[in-house]
Amino acid sequence: MWTVITMIIGLGLAILIYEILRRQVLKRAALKIRRAGQRTTDAGMQAALNHLASAVEVQEVHGTIHSVPVADVWGRGVMAFEYVLETPGMAKADLAEVRRLFNNQLQVYATAQQITAFQDAGPALRVTDAWLRDGQLHVDVAYLMNEATLEYLEDLRRLNPSR
Repeated sequence: MWTVITMIIGLGLAILIYEILRRQVLKRAALKIRRAGQRTTDAGMQAALNHLASAVEVQEVHGTIHSVPVADVWGRGVMAFEYVLETPGMAKADLAEVRRLFNNQLQVYATAQQITAFQDAGPALRVTDAWLRDGQLHVDVAYLMNEATLEYLEDLRRLNPSR
């Protein structure tokens, strides 16, 4: 009887340890993929910002720009990142033009770097949102490298059909 109970406990512990290790491996792999996507998106935004610095009133950014993942709410694997830029004097009326300019430059960068979207879903890097808060321009950029990001964009389109 004790042998059966010991075997059941041992099997339960083995399954528990296996699941913990499996989740850690998957989590680490997902983090590596997200970081690679974030580096690609950061490089695209840096190139776009450098090109647009004369067209858009943006203070000079020292060093490399940094992004923050915005899609934790939407699920794993979504490659969308937020950038915050100092933009004194920018008005809300400028946002549509800023979006257009960034989207154009991101598309030029993606083409030059041969970055393609998942299932040829259009531009690989695109601005999904832009807004002003406290004199700062917030820009969300998605990198369409996987199905999760494509679904994220479809969800955003359903939430706000005018974009």
